[in-house]
Amino acid sequence: MAPKKHEKKAAARSTEAVPVHRWFQFLEQQDVRGAALPVTLLFSLLVRWCVALHGYSGFQKPPIHGDYEAQRHWMEITTHLPASEWYFYDLQYWGLDYPPLTAFQSWVCGCVANLIDPSWVALGSSRGTETHESKLFMRASVVILESIVYVPAVVLLFMSRQMSLSWAARQATLFTALLQPCLLLVDHGHFQYNSVMLGFLVWSVYFATQQHYVLMAISFCCSLLFKQMALYFAPAVFAFLLAKCFQRQHGLMLFVKLGLAVIGTFGIMLLPWIRSPEQLRQILIRVFPVARGLYEDKVANVWCALNVVVKLRTIFEVRSLLRIAAVATGLMFAPSCIHLFVSTRRLQTATSPVLLKLLCYSLLNTSLAFFLFSFQVHEKSILLPLAPALLLAADEHWAVNWFVQVGLFSMYPLLFRDGLQLPYWVLAVGWSLLRGCPAYPSEKQTPRLVLLLQWLSTFAMVAIHVLQAFVPPPSSLPDIYVVANVLFSCAMFGFFFLYFNYRQFTLLRATDTQTKLKTQ
Repeated sequence: MAPKKHEKKAAARSTEAVPVHRWFQFLEQQDVRGAALPVTLLFSLLVRWCVALHGYSGFQKPPIHGDYEAQRHWMEITTHLPASEWYFYDLQYWGLDYPPLTAFQSWVCGCVANLIDPSWVALGSSRGTETHESKLFMRASVVILESIVYVPAVVLLFMSRQMSLSWAARQATLFTALLQPCLLLVDHGHFQYNSVMLGFLVWSVYFATQQHYVLMAISFCCSLLFKQMALYFAPAVFAFLLAKCFQRQHGLMLFVKLGLAVIGTFGIMLLPWIRSPEQLRQILIRVFPVARGLYEDKVANVWCALNVVVKLRTIFEVRSLLRIAAVATGLMFAPSCIHLFVSTRRLQTATSPVLLKLLCYSLLNTSLAFFLFSFQVHEKSILLPLAPALLLAADEHWAVNWFVQVGLFSMYPLLFRDGLQLPYWVLAVGWSLLRGCPAYPSEKQTPRLVLLLQWLSTFAMVAIHVLQAFVPPPSSLPDIYVVANVLFSCAMFGFFFLYFNYRQFTLLRATDTQTKLKTQ
């Protein structure tokens, strides 16, 4: 079903205020549409390599180093040890604690590294390797894997008919998704492979638009089997697929196919360990390290913010905190998932753009609920709700732009430790200019109250940065600026959580109203 003209016009109006949109309007007016995608891809590649020129987690910080060394070490152990030892080997030195698909990715990268220069991944003797050539290989591995998994998924999704956007709005939103600063700084700066996990998520959304629900389930399983944090999306994906089983004429057959697809995907990925209960138990323990506590470092979620006044970790045992967090998280994501389930059953048009928006809203609201209320949350976990938010950037331009801006600010303590201040500021300012956040006072699309709040929040973030840079914290409160970051960011995330839930619950009503006005 092709997008209706009035839907395209509405989407175009919603992005008119975004400066980057005007660049693609210019290309359209000059009749050079064919240059848009190559220019976007090449520019995004250039930005990634520019970020990669800076520091990373644990740079020249022996003996443990950081996430960069963890990823390199996993290549080392998966290349030289049998699979039965991967989750047991020297757990005190970056023991493998991600699901099997990450282990297989480390094995492939490790085999390639071993062919180029065995010293990069030599068992034991390669620890802390930071040669120029090895760093180039590691950085390139992130770019290549992202280009294989994440980039094609984003391009295909935004080029699909279900994205009811004008050409310029489609290109501007694609540009936005590929240059989201938080993902760039974490994967290509700090050093991780989050784009692979998020790429599989985008593939699952794309397959949903094409009504390939079994492939959707397999893609999401791959996301979950790459990083356990993809559980943040699981309730929404489950609600959507379950609704499809009730909606379709042969729903029982679809339910069976989905079940077999999930079991088969997990079975294949766990095949090297599936015969040993001890191995499976060890993988589970490593992947879900409950003993680490309620949260790591200073993260902008409810529990860390609440800890400023109520020391939860001294009042409750770890198991009690786990139960509290699980109940709170379930209560927060349940309304969104129930609404998605009921609404998906109601919608008769399986490929409706409205259905795609509903799915993205629920993925956003569910993952944000997990970030704010779940157990064992890290600063980098804000990348998960940001991913589906970017898929809504054309319809929620001011909200998504603002959300990304606050998300980037919330990660500053992590990026500061990695020496990524320069790329942080370049990308933060670049995002603000290209996406118009805070919105210009002359801009008509953004509500006046939102405009005021955007500018106030921007001044607050800049003020915290300036104070941190020029005013030493008092000796009695050495973490005062980090705590200020946590409190401000958590409050803003709470606001976005309420707003995006409101938008999800009113989406169908707004669509019905627009349809009635169009027919009158």
